[in-house]
Amino acid sequence: MRCPNCGARINRGANVCFKCGTKLTQIQHASHHAVKQARAEYDIDKIVYTTVWPSDLNYTKTLLYCIFLGLFGAHYFYVKRPIPGTIFAVCWSLFILFYVISYAVLGPQNGYPSFESDGMQVLSVFVAMMGALVVIFWLTDIFRISFKRFKVPVVLDTK
Repeated sequence: MRCPNCGARINRGANVCFKCGTKLTQIQHASHHAVKQARAEYDIDKIVYTTVWPSDLNYTKTLLYCIFLGLFGAHYFYVKRPIPGTIFAVCWSLFILFYVISYAVLGPQNGYPSFESDGMQVLSVFVAMMGALVVIFWLTDIFRISFKRFKVPVVLDTK
């Protein structure tokens, strides 16, 4: 068995991770809703990222957000991880915006936008790579959520 906090190996009968000191009962009774309050109070030390799904977070809703709106980072916003969600949203929006505008303005050449200048070709390649990376990370997130390897922020139970 592995520690849901740090990933270190834990013996089967142990209730405490010897590497990070996290009690397994704390993880099982952790709260996801307390993350917002901990961030508002600037008490970031309370927040732990774990693969154990907390009881106050809907697993099915997270998976559906990832499948249908994951390219825009909706699943990250749902689990209160706004930085990766914003990166997903900005990158995918720029990808869509660039290719829609370039297709409409420059016109299609064999179904793809045509760029005359070297600067536009470099920008086109950069935006295409950014979109491809978002798709790769989105597919990875679908598998990580499906197999419960997606890290979720929680505040540990103090009991």
